[in-house]
Amino acid sequence: MAPLYSTITLFAELIVSGVIFYALWSGWVRNRFPRKLVVAALSYEVLFNISYMVFRTAGDRGGSILPPAVIALAAFHGILSLIMFLTLLAFFITAWKRYRIGINFFKTYPRLTIIFGCFWTLSVLSGSLLYVLTYLH
Repeated sequence: MAPLYSTITLFAELIVSGVIFYALWSGWVRNRFPRKLVVAALSYEVLFNISYMVFRTAGDRGGSILPPAVIALAAFHGILSLIMFLTLLAFFITAWKRYRIGINFFKTYPRLTIIFGCFWTLSVLSGSLLYVLTYLH
């Protein structure tokens, strides 16, 4: 059975991802950066998602036997998630500053925005797959 903390974190991350993609869409299409939603998403990422990653890493004593492919996926997801967390902070803080002075950051940097969106999606999908392979097999 999946730990409650992991299940809540998975669903919360899906909601946060919805906020992230809404911010990208809103900025690009409407030229509006939803600051309050982004602050909420960034706060969640800083306060809860990072603590969850630390909790999972510190709590893993190697007692469970997982296939090598799942272990490789866990390593890939962990590294990618950390990189995407740092990228999210830098990307959205920069975007916020640019939108405040009237620059449509996401539309001005379409390749960067699309690459960010693709890697964010990969991070979320790899985490979801890891959850399924670890707890729902």
